[in-house]
Amino acid sequence: MASPSLRPAGPRRRSSTMALASSSTSRALARARASSSSSPSSSVPPTRDDDLCALKTKLFLLSAQTDRGQLLFRQKVYNMEDYFRAKEQQARVLVENIVSSGECKLATSPDIQDGTWELAYSTAQLFRCSPFFLAIAESMEGYTWRAPWSDESTAVCSSELFFRLHELQVMSWGASTVGKVTQTVDTSSATLSSTFDTILFRLTVIPIVGWFKLLPTFGGRVSSFASDLRCSERGEGGLKLTFELQETQVDQVTGIPKPPFFMAWLLGRRFPVNFVWKLLPWNGGRAPTCTTYVTYCDDDLRVCEDSRGEIFVYTRAEEDAEGV
Repeated sequence: MASPSLRPAGPRRRSSTMALASSSTSRALARARASSSSSPSSSVPPTRDDDLCALKTKLFLLSAQTDRGQLLFRQKVYNMEDYFRAKEQQARVLVENIVSSGECKLATSPDIQDGTWELAYSTAQLFRCSPFFLAIAESMEGYTWRAPWSDESTAVCSSELFFRLHELQVMSWGASTVGKVTQTVDTSSATLSSTFDTILFRLTVIPIVGWFKLLPTFGGRVSSFASDLRCSERGEGGLKLTFELQETQVDQVTGIPKPPFFMAWLLGRRFPVNFVWKLLPWNGGRAPTCTTYVTYCDDDLRVCEDSRGEIFVYTRAEEDAEGV
């Protein structure tokens, strides 16, 4: 039987406790104000850590304002390049300031990036931090595409076209979205993996006519696994990471309904991308290799760039029930 002292407080007891806490807080604040006003020496100039914290706060604010960068619409085909253009430029400046003023520990401790990191901001599509799409970008480097009836000035990078088409598929032409995106690094085992949660048909209704859902919401977590992770110095304390894509897998995620019908068969199965990749004639037997650059990393923030200069900002992920 529980001791009376461990029982939950009743309404009166809770209200009196809250009142006591409130009055204690008020007294503490009053003492702090009095101390700061009476003692000139208590005014401490901001430290380097304070400046770094302020830069991070501004960057996270931009991330929230642009939906992790998804509202940048940087591709010409969307005809919205000027929308939030200033926000992107501000984000790049903030990242540069963080890299120059922060205490990057990559040069002395490359394993500081070990663990799981959640993507907080990106200047490109969120899924492009995956080894699968990094390998796509690398394999299509130097190739362009244009419509047969158009001139050379309309040509776009083949990888950009691929990413745009995949974005339309993942977003279901505006009816779906990308959820949590993570990247996990393990330098001791020389592996790197990434995940992104896809939520399909989150909004499918006909306005005015009715508010019932036309299509069921479902989704899953797409994981990519890479091996042979190698780190090499890249000037000014940064690192160049190279690795090789091996497999992909789709799993069910708590809180997201699993895919209906035959699509549920895909869950929990690993697909040998590396093996199939080498068989494709246009790859010429080459392996799906990837390259990314880590420009900054401390205990809670990690900044990466791909080969085209797109920025990916991560925060260290907190462990949850799924261990992600």
